[in-house]
Amino acid sequence: MAFHDPYAALELLGTIAFAVSGAEVAARAGMDWVGISVLAVVAAVGGGTVRDLLLGLEPVGWISRPLPVWMAVIAAGVVIADAHRLKRRALDARTLILLADAVGLAVFTVTGAGLAYAVGASRPVAVLLGVVTGVGGGVARDVLARQSPLVLAGQVYALAAVAGGSTLMLLDAAGVPNSLARGLAVGVGLGLRLLAISQSWSLPRPLHRAEPDCYAEREDEAGR
Repeated sequence: MAFHDPYAALELLGTIAFAVSGAEVAARAGMDWVGISVLAVVAAVGGGTVRDLLLGLEPVGWISRPLPVWMAVIAAGVVIADAHRLKRRALDARTLILLADAVGLAVFTVTGAGLAYAVGASRPVAVLLGVVTGVGGGVARDVLARQSPLVLAGQVYALAAVAGGSTLMLLDAAGVPNSLARGLAVGVGLGLRLLAISQSWSLPRPLHRAEPDCYAEREDEAGR
């Protein structure tokens, strides 16, 4: 499969989606306009940055082509203006965050896997790097906002990314045309993620109660 600039449109869609999710998370966390802009940019380019570094691509994509950064800043500006114009209910904001995040996850997973495969990675490694691209920006966004990352919260998140990336590689191996393979792969990842959100699916967790953190215990004892 020849992965050229046909991915540009998908990259743009993923950038805007993740930027909106980052800006909305920052707004809900009570950050100022600088913080909102920072989280929008981090969410938009974080996963791609990690992918490029792992692949040894220098400079990373947004340094040589800064359009994603500018698009993220514009998306942040729209969110800021909207926040001043309309006081959205917390539930509505959370729904928008989840939807935007789902789109960004599905799109960036496919573009990340495609780029990795194009530069010589094997299919399994390409899927892995696609997942890294898809979840990386969201993880950085949530950590900066002091929230538990969705990928670590028991949700069907990384699994949806794996499904999307694997679909792309399987369709490529079957000789499916590039554009159709990309569209179907994004549809699989996005569909699974949205279905998991709507049905409140989660991954199994240990039934026993988690043990207290040893460092927390030591700090408590030291303070007594």
